[in-house]
Amino acid sequence: MENGDTSEIVTDYVKDRPLISFASSEQPFYLRCLVKSFEYFFGWRKVESIYNQVKPHPFSIGEFVTNAFQVAKIDHKFDKEQLNKIPNSGPLVFIANHPFGVIDGIALCDLAVRTRGDFRILIHAVMCQDEDLARYFLPVDFSNTKEATRNNIRSKRIAKKALVEGIPLLVFPSGFVSTADKFGLGQVREAPWTTFAAKMIRDAKATVVPVYFHGQNSRIFHVASHLSEALRSLALLNEVKKRFDGPVHTTIGEPLFWAELEAIQDRKTLTQFLYNEVQK
Repeated sequence: MENGDTSEIVTDYVKDRPLISFASSEQPFYLRCLVKSFEYFFGWRKVESIYNQVKPHPFSIGEFVTNAFQVAKIDHKFDKEQLNKIPNSGPLVFIANHPFGVIDGIALCDLAVRTRGDFRILIHAVMCQDEDLARYFLPVDFSNTKEATRNNIRSKRIAKKALVEGIPLLVFPSGFVSTADKFGLGQVREAPWTTFAAKMIRDAKATVVPVYFHGQNSRIFHVASHLSEALRSLALLNEVKKRFDGPVHTTIGEPLFWAELEAIQDRKTLTQFLYNEVQK
């Protein structure tokens, strides 16, 4: 059942007309114009059009996630029997690798909706502009401001409350889309995992569902990532569009129950254990 509680929502990033864009008011004017021009060139307005099509009225998060894949013609392939192994109640955390950006986020939301009909996901603040999604999206703000720090603390507090209420928490522990080393020409690697998920899991005594997304972004994305943050963002938008009309292959691991995790008291050790469970 979808949660109707709106008492704790971070609305600082909500806009009257949400735009799916990496252009920010914090960027210099010339850079905003450049980002918007490249977004138009890469056909990002098509993505925005699809986004507007998939929003049901009245809003339902389950319909939104389902519509997103249907309209974009993305076939989410996974073993549905694995979802039956996930408990129907109690604290629950989905953790996953982060090879794509956006698409793997929607896919993780899809699994949570199918499991419990609700979720809270930690996500880049730039994606938290829609009022209807604000209940489900917990912004992570990378700006070096007091407001960003305050909102990140609020997101953590809401995440802890969600776990207590049995609402699944979705986390990409790396916090960043996987990127190739050696100036984008080397091996694609996950960024080092933070211990945040491990702390939340231990505090809530949560069951963990490890999820692995198969594949990686194109070489263009990885090279662009080493040139500038703006180019990385633009390339990421293009990667999203390239995933349309194709499959996303997902492996859902065996649920890791608290009784199995309780003995791992060190957060770094638990983080490494969870990383290995996702990767195997």
